[in-house]
Amino acid sequence: MQTGIDLSIDGRVARLTLNNPQRHNLLGEESIRQFLGHLEVLENRSDICAVILSGAGEETFCSGMSLDQIRSGVIDTDLFESFTERFARLPIPKIAAMNGNAYGGGVELALCCEFRLGVKDMKIMVPAAKFGLCYPISGIRRFVSRVGPAAARRILVSAETIDAADLLRMGYLQRICEVGELAGQADELARDISRLAPMAVIAMLKMIERVALGTLDERQAQQWVGQCNSSEDLQEGLEAALAKREPEFQGR
Repeated sequence: MQTGIDLSIDGRVARLTLNNPQRHNLLGEESIRQFLGHLEVLENRSDICAVILSGAGEETFCSGMSLDQIRSGVIDTDLFESFTERFARLPIPKIAAMNGNAYGGGVELALCCEFRLGVKDMKIMVPAAKFGLCYPISGIRRFVSRVGPAAARRILVSAETIDAADLLRMGYLQRICEVGELAGQADELARDISRLAPMAVIAMLKMIERVALGTLDERQAQQWVGQCNSSEDLQEGLEAALAKREPEFQGR
């Protein structure tokens, strides 16, 4: 059975699959390097409007980094930090279809996505404090900006095991699905997003992220707003609405 990180592209939607279910979709050096290679492909594809990230199997979304490789020094937190930062910065809406439990770095990997769908019986847990590991700064910043300091304390400081219902309440998940419906709902969300005006979607994603982090440059934000408001896509959207037809956005 082939294992690793799989990339497939169907129209305007790309799918990244953590494909190592026998080891709970563990992330080792080789799989991280492979993931980074797929990111390079996506970074150079202007036609991709949504990315779905999921794990193979029905038990685990991602069990995080290989503890054996951390202990041996093959990988370190710097590698994982640069990897998650690059994935989070990918300027395409990303959907985590969490098909099962997530542990350690797998919890943050999903948090790099703007949308997170989970299944009813899933749980998450970040055991860094149990190992004596202080979670990387960029990761702590991401937890706080995405779910708030109270939830970040529960996840990181007290190393709680948190179930799907609680994850939905704290805003880690936006939706809980039946196991058999997860893939379809993630695909439907991705298709819906891919039909929207990409310039407007990306501009708003950037601004939301920067507002959450307190780093919004209003002059830059106004430039993004101006680009959208003077775009061909806006004219197409207005014309389509008046003609009662579906718009055909080109991202310009």
